[in-house]
Amino acid sequence: MNKIFETIGTICGIIGAFLVAFKMGQFGYPFFFISSVCLLISAIRYGQRNFIALQGVFLTANIVGLFNYV
Repeated sequence: MNKIFETIGTICGIIGAFLVAFKMGQFGYPFFFISSVCLLISAIRYGQRNFIALQGVFLTANIVGLFNYV
C-alpha cells in the first residue's frame, strides 16, 4: 500500500510542478496537495521523521498556494 501512495505522490508532484511552471497554479497546487498528503502518509508509515517534517512543511505551503490561486 505504501508503494501506491509513493507512486501517486510522485506522479502528482511532477504534474503539479509543470502546471505551476506554466503559470497554471490553480491546477498545479491541487496536484501538489495530493502529492504531499500521499508522501506524508508513506513517510509516517515508514517512520521517516525527516521526510515527515519535509512533507509536513510542503503540505502547509501547498495549502497556502491553494488559497492564493483558487
